Amino acid sequence: MTVINIRMKHYLNLLIVSTIFSCIEPNSENLWKLNEVVHIETEGYCRDVYISGDSVFVAAGQGGVQLWDIGIITAPNLVWKKSLAELGVNKEITQVSYVSSIKQLFALESNERPLHIDLSSGNTASVQGQFSSEQTKEFRVVTNSINSFTMYAADNDDGLKISTFEYDSSFGLWFNTAGDEIASVGNPNGIDMYENEIVLTLDQLGIEAFHLENGIITSSYHIDLEGNARAITMLNGGEFYVACEDAGAFRMATGFSAQSEGKIQFANDLFVTHIAVNNNQLALSCASNGLALYEPDGNTTISARGIHDIGYVYHAEFSGGYLFAATREGLQIFEIDE
Repeated sequence: MTVINIRMKHYLNLLIVSTIFSCIEPNSENLWKLNEVVHIETEGYCRDVYISGDSVFVAAGQGGVQLWDIGIITAPNLVWKKSLAELGVNKEITQVSYVSSIKQLFALESNERPLHIDLSSGNTASVQGQFSSEQTKEFRVVTNSINSFTMYAADNDDGLKISTFEYDSSFGLWFNTAGDEIASVGNPNGIDMYENEIVLTLDQLGIEAFHLENGIITSSYHIDLEGNARAITMLNGGEFYVACEDAGAFRMATGFSAQSEGKIQFANDLFVTHIAVNNNQLALSCASNGLALYEPDGNTTISARGIHDIGYVYHAEFSGGYLFAATREGLQIFEIDE
């Protein structure tokens, strides 16, 4: 009997230990994998990326601006690059945006004025100069016609800054023909647009939304949020994601009022600086914590799908079934395996 009791006791102890460890071991069944496709060395820190077909424009920090061709995704080809000296600036480049319909590239010198680069002559990059005002944090560009565009900028000094340019064929130059400043509740850090809706992030003051109607911009509502509202990604006119740094992220659905109709906070334990969206896939740029993947489940739940240490991540974008991550280690391109 004594032998049987000792064996049973030993078996029970093993069963208890096994049960405890099975409870505390993370459930990895629903975690997504990142499969690296290619890693592009960008010389300077890769701060931002903009994808247009097979063309990938890179804000390479101290390395300036670069254009890569990814016709063969596993063998990217550097088409051209412009150093800070060639761009005529001193600080690192933190944002790039290309408007294919008018073949114009825009880049942002950190906390300075946006740069205008003409790409209408093949692969020749002709720097047109800087415009708008200093302390620009982020911008969006909208075309009015093949000869006109308007830039909407989050100006940390003046609020929402608007600059319209028109092309003069007789001079072969773009001229600033109109501009305006709309005061905001706080000092903007980020901006995004969807049709006639514009939303600014205001650091500790949350977000402020504006409505554009017949050329007139008016403030629609202001919503305070936890943390420092850093960047916004709009899905449509009333639904968007906000990266709030130490407070994680928010998914918000609003109407034309000061009240949020639906707000979900997630990734509370992460430092989130940007959110990229691709249907049911969310890629959160988390600075030194790398890249975090999440999945929206209906209207009430957003589930974690894994954190990936790929280095210091500034920004990420989805395009063509791939995830492009702008990091201190360069531009990294992945496929997500669900």
